[in-house]
Amino acid sequence: MPAKMQDVARRAGVSTATVSRVLNSPELVSADAYRRVMDAIRDLDYKVNLAARRLRTNQTHTIAIVIPTISEPVIHEIVEAVEDVAITHQYTLLVCSTRGDTAREEAYIQLLTQQTLVDGVLYVSPRSAPEQVLKLAHGNAPLVLCNYTIDGLNTPSVLVDHVRSIYQATRYLLELGHHRIALLNLAAPHYYPARMRRKGFEKAYVDAGLMPDPALIVELVQPTYAHDDWRDAITGLLDQPDRPTAIVAFNDNVALEVYAACRARGLRIPDDLSVTGCDNILSSRYVDPPLTTVRVPSADAGRLAMRYLIRLITDENAVIPPITLFDVDLIVRESCAPPP
Repeated sequence: MPAKMQDVARRAGVSTATVSRVLNSPELVSADAYRRVMDAIRDLDYKVNLAARRLRTNQTHTIAIVIPTISEPVIHEIVEAVEDVAITHQYTLLVCSTRGDTAREEAYIQLLTQQTLVDGVLYVSPRSAPEQVLKLAHGNAPLVLCNYTIDGLNTPSVLVDHVRSIYQATRYLLELGHHRIALLNLAAPHYYPARMRRKGFEKAYVDAGLMPDPALIVELVQPTYAHDDWRDAITGLLDQPDRPTAIVAFNDNVALEVYAACRARGLRIPDDLSVTGCDNILSSRYVDPPLTTVRVPSADAGRLAMRYLIRLITDENAVIPPITLFDVDLIVRESCAPPP
């Protein structure tokens, strides 16, 4: 006969209430009680009846995470950190990858607001209009935003300071003597990280008493980075008679496209062109020359956002700060030098 919760409690020497807390709110249980209960669960091969628990508690123990794409290294890092927290708290993740398609994103939002599928929603870097995000904010399930915010919306937002990330990279290039610096950015009518990056780029120029050349600010509408549009945009910059002496790329993937375009033209980095990226992905260390980039605490942001969401699910009186901002660090490597 399958083991019951009472059997686990007797084996662990605790009450059934403690077993329930271990399964549902492990952070409320002492380390010793948690260990004894988990040992008893393993010894007895106890299985949680999820269907019965859902009927009893009116909870699905499922959380939706809406992301633009799983292929981006930073998004992948966030999802893994979120999953770690979810597993610890006995939640299952429903991954909704929009792939940068606003229609697909809107379909997910409609699904999540019209049906009781999940206990909460973690929304990472949405690219649709704020009206779509507001539908989730006004839905039944608690919502936490990651890499996004809406002014005046009382929804917790966990942000990486991308104003500072691109500000640091641009200021570094200006201090090296570069004046013609190009920015390769995502078009950002609703994409908050891209808006932050452009703000940081322009602020670095203003603080240096200079003005950026608008012709060197290139912003593309891209669902992912595996498209020829980036190569075409970079080629257009490099083929200008008065080409930029440095390029600040939206992220490391775009910076690596700059590397490829330079190789095709026989241009040397940093002798002919300085390049910076953002995110500090693994390949940025091993490309030749190693890429100057910005370390972004993506996993920390995802982990905290998930903890906030679980607090909102388990405690209707939980007080969460409206904005949590993570700082970044410039990592100077060998892809930048004074202008030729």
